Amino acid sequence: MAEGRSLAPQEPRLLLLEARLARAAGDPRRAERLLEEAAALRRAQTGEDRSPYLIASAAPGLPAATLENPFGRAAAGPPSGRTAPQDAVSDEIARELAAARDEAAPRLSVSPAIRTRSGTGGLDRLQEVSGQAEVSTTPGGMGGKLALRATPVSLATGDLGGELATRRSFGTNALAGPGGGAASRDTTAAGVGLGLAWQRGAVQADVGSTPLGFRTTNAVGGLEFAPRLADNLRLRVTGDRRAVTDSLLSWSGQRDPLTGRTWGGVVRTGGRAQLEYSRGPFNAYAGGGYAAVTGQGVADNGRVEAGAGIAWALYRRPEEELIAGLDLVYFGYDKNLRHFSLGQGGYFSPQSYTAVNLPVDWRGRSEEFSWRLGGTIGLASWRESASPVFPTDPSLQAQLQAAANTDPTLQARYPGRSQTGLTGGVRADLEYRLTPQLGLGTALRYDRAANWNEARGLVYLRYRMVD
Repeated sequence: MAEGRSLAPQEPRLLLLEARLARAAGDPRRAERLLEEAAALRRAQTGEDRSPYLIASAAPGLPAATLENPFGRAAAGPPSGRTAPQDAVSDEIARELAAARDEAAPRLSVSPAIRTRSGTGGLDRLQEVSGQAEVSTTPGGMGGKLALRATPVSLATGDLGGELATRRSFGTNALAGPGGGAASRDTTAAGVGLGLAWQRGAVQADVGSTPLGFRTTNAVGGLEFAPRLADNLRLRVTGDRRAVTDSLLSWSGQRDPLTGRTWGGVVRTGGRAQLEYSRGPFNAYAGGGYAAVTGQGVADNGRVEAGAGIAWALYRRPEEELIAGLDLVYFGYDKNLRHFSLGQGGYFSPQSYTAVNLPVDWRGRSEEFSWRLGGTIGLASWRESASPVFPTDPSLQAQLQAAANTDPTLQARYPGRSQTGLTGGVRADLEYRLTPQLGLGTALRYDRAANWNEARGLVYLRYRMVD
């Protein structure tokens, strides 16, 4: 028992509980302080502080080797053939303290990535090379995790082909006469996106920009609040503004070769709410939301979405689990703006999209190696309405309609269409801890839906900076 203080036997356990609550609330630094105090109190309770071999309490801060009692029997440790007694509470405090210190440690990560999206050159085909660098830390006072990000991005869409119908589908080329207009010189874009993010417990927020250096630049960010309504029930409410990254046009913006007008740079601004239920191996969710979709020189649009799903752990062990699920997805846009003429947005925007998906995930850890392997198969049905070639400019649309009345090779409206088919994807997340501070990992994705497919891959190094 420490001098001048009466230590209740349960006091370290109360501090341990308080530290766990602090970690759950996103304040690992406070948890670390509480656990250090709990460890000191437990040492005092068990008499470790007054061991005949170590009298550390006589001179706090000095190395243990300086404080060994040279007159004590077997001063370097317990008598031969005996081991120090194990204390379950001390062990539990030590594990929690190691975890809290790990969470509070600053981190540096670098993540180069590649994404390819199928499509027609100069229009919806996309090749992306990027490389996010992130520094994160736990700031004193405010708690939580604060991250600063910089993401260089390079995009390429390829050259617009020589086929007449393809050339007429870009910019104002439909009005250029029999030659089909000029090829776009805006086939690449490069820039650096900046961002700042903070997360603590049920709250996370971020603010940043689309890459500086693109034809158009937008402020982006979001706020999410996910409180627990009951032991097994959580409400997740999100409001955000995000770039639409389907194509070079929707993300960066492009310049029309005939008029010199720039259009594109689409962002989706809206909110959604979702209820999440979890009990044992069973999880379920249901929610929905609405977003306004806007861009420079692009027709305004709206999107409604809804979804629900369940997941069940078919197999669960402390270091491994296999999860299968069922997801129902619906979304729809007011207008079909997936085309690339002036005023269109260059992003997939069906008037209705409904899908049933069956995902499977296998997650596990073995010593320094961790993994998550999964796949999804589903059935999707979607419908697009007919759309004017120039949805934001009635004058250009009227000119095109007049020309189409005398030229059967021209169209003043893109036709609608419907399709039903299989969708699917595979994914792999792998990480190996090279040292206690340094991890090497990769994330791979391949998805196929409707008439497009997309492949993504990144490799990352994550370094945990500790004393």
